[in-house]
Amino acid sequence: MISLLLSSSVEGDLTFFESIIAWVENATIHLYENPLFGVAALIIFGLVGGKLISLIKFPRVTGYILIGIIVGPSVLRVLSHEMVESFTIIRQVAIGFIGYTIGLELRFSKLKKTGKQVTIITVVQAFTTAILVTLAIYAYRTATGGDYIWTYALILGAIATATAPGPIVAVVKSYRTKGPVTDVLLPLVALDDAIGIMLFAVMLSLGTSFISGPVSIGHMLLDPFLEISMSLGFGALIGFIVTKIAKAYNRESDSFLMMVIIGFVFLGIAIGQAVHASAILLPMTIGVFLTNSIDERYEHRLTQTTDLFSAPILLAFFTIAGAELQLSLLAKIGLMGGIYLFVRVIGKVTGSYVSAKALKAPPTVVKYLGFTLIPQAGVAIDMALTTQLRFEEADLLAHAEVGAAIMTIVLAATVIYEVFGLVVVKSALGKAGEIDAAVGDWE
Repeated sequence: MISLLLSSSVEGDLTFFESIIAWVENATIHLYENPLFGVAALIIFGLVGGKLISLIKFPRVTGYILIGIIVGPSVLRVLSHEMVESFTIIRQVAIGFIGYTIGLELRFSKLKKTGKQVTIITVVQAFTTAILVTLAIYAYRTATGGDYIWTYALILGAIATATAPGPIVAVVKSYRTKGPVTDVLLPLVALDDAIGIMLFAVMLSLGTSFISGPVSIGHMLLDPFLEISMSLGFGALIGFIVTKIAKAYNRESDSFLMMVIIGFVFLGIAIGQAVHASAILLPMTIGVFLTNSIDERYEHRLTQTTDLFSAPILLAFFTIAGAELQLSLLAKIGLMGGIYLFVRVIGKVTGSYVSAKALKAPPTVVKYLGFTLIPQAGVAIDMALTTQLRFEEADLLAHAEVGAAIMTIVLAATVIYEVFGLVVVKSALGKAGEIDAAVGDWE
């Protein structure tokens, strides 16, 4: 009888503990599937990564990206691939506010001194990079007897021109940089996006024409022209509306101004997606229109109000960027990928140095600007994805391996550029003496 009671007690305890374990497992599954858990993980892990990396004097953005790699699908898998893919809206909003932030820095009164320099340096470094990478890939494919020589060379040459504005803006804001290099850098990365769109459209068409047959010049130029035109047009219209509201209610609280700006930047992002405008250029135009239409004394209100809102979004964005990076791709980059990595840096640095030197730019711009242009991410990945999708169309489907190879090279290069490129950017701005130079302006 006693043994029967003991047996029943043990069985009861086991059932109780099994129920607890089952409840914990079930709760964990639901928690893991909850998008809010993913967002919380992005922000909390990002803060930890940024704090730890700052202890060794690296940019916090590098810490966000590294912690993203660690907790992402490539390593610990705290964030699953499906969860990372579901954060589309965070990416879209972050890119929009990066563009808007760049726009706020493009006050025409400031650009009178640097506008000519910015335009010439941007064009020269972009074309230098495109030409050097194209020739290097062409030489490599020819020497090794590879196929699709001009296709690889032209497309990778075009993608090499792209610079990542997001990480660069984050470093500038994080370290409160100010000076000749920063004054050229911010408008340059904005203009570089427009030039990159045009170059890529033309060189993609040329590259695929070696396989599918010739294409018309009109076809090559129409799509990028429409993309840029709609970005500028809709951005100017929204910027005009925001400016009118800001002037009419300039005595309202900063929170009211913040809500107006956030609402209309969101509207710009949505319209941009609907009409296939540039995710950077349209919100950037809103910022340009706004900052050049109000009194300079109130400029700080525009930056302070939106910085508070966008800070956690950008933190999450860079953590996502790290989680998306696939470390396994590094083993697949190959010699052609290594050439792309190395020659692109040479093109950026050489093109910036030669053009800045010829324009008699300040010595710090001549020496260090090129090194601040190394990061590459979202724009280049979009170009590579466009290439891959183009090669999956009916007329090029038999050559789909070309698009896949280009996508692999660009994604693998992004891992290296994003992690190490930001360290180089911070170092270059530090050697130029511009870190913390804007402390008084930001406070």
